[in-house]
Amino acid sequence: MICPNCGSNIPDGSLTCPACRAELDSTMQIPAMGGCWCERCGSLIPDGSPTCPGCGIPNPSYVEATDPDVAGEERTVEEEGGALESDQTNSMPRIESAIPMEADEGATVIRDRLPRMHVIVGSLLIGVLAMSAIVVTITRPWDPTTFDTKAKTEADTSMAGFPGRFNELQGQDNTSASQPGEVRSGDEVTFEKLVDIHSELGELAKSADENEALFERVAYSGSQSDRSGGKSRADELAIQISNLIDKIDTVDVTSGTYAEDAANLKTLGNWLRNRVDALCEAWSLDVSSDDPSSSRDAIDSVLHTSDGTSVTKSFKALFDQNYGMWAPKEKTAS
Repeated sequence: MICPNCGSNIPDGSLTCPACRAELDSTMQIPAMGGCWCERCGSLIPDGSPTCPGCGIPNPSYVEATDPDVAGEERTVEEEGGALESDQTNSMPRIESAIPMEADEGATVIRDRLPRMHVIVGSLLIGVLAMSAIVVTITRPWDPTTFDTKAKTEADTSMAGFPGRFNELQGQDNTSASQPGEVRSGDEVTFEKLVDIHSELGELAKSADENEALFERVAYSGSQSDRSGGKSRADELAIQISNLIDKIDTVDVTSGTYAEDAANLKTLGNWLRNRVDALCEAWSLDVSSDDPSSSRDAIDSVLHTSDGTSVTKSFKALFDQNYGMWAPKEKTAS
């Protein structure tokens, strides 16, 4: 069966609805309506009303209580058939409602319909956590370097015997250390790099000597392929020397211990580059001419100054005189 109070499906024969706790064994009677129905508009004319409340026509069954004769006459007329026939009216039969009266809900019913306290507290807690997460995300964006263990901040090394400041600790991850886990100072790493650069400059200077000797042999009498090969080798040497000069600038000499050595190596590199640049220009003029011997004066003007001094020989002399003297020597920080 269906509860007439809340509409829930309940077992047949139940005296109380398990959902709304309404009493199902009692009914509420609806009092029958008194009066008659208007012939014109069908509105209900209450007892004692002289006119129809819908259209205003006189109530044929109205009897004034103060005039007993008139009331008697009216009753006589009604008894004699002057009243409306029952089949000419719209009067409804008196019925009783099957809907039970609403049961009073006690404190227990009201309390059951309220949200549980733990539900309210849990909802508030979830809301606070969500809002906190949003605030943290906005105010503190994720930093990919948070867990970076490499030393990238400036560190004052004056107390360790190395004056000045370093932008990065050098040598702590160097795998060429003599013993596993050995940590070398920044000056030790700098010295090794400068020694390697000094050695590379010497090798490139020897290659420049070979290229200049080749130019003297084939520039004016050699084949086109020999001259083209000499030009390609000179261009390659120029690139290698430029890269080595740039490498000197990457060596960290901020401690000041080897700053002068780095400057001397850069000067040697510039002298060597100037010498090879002159050779490259002479090779270009030589290879572009079908008869280099006829263009000898133009080619020689590139290799010599106005007073006849050889450009390549001058830079070679400067390099050779200072190369051994400017070799980096290991120093201790003062």
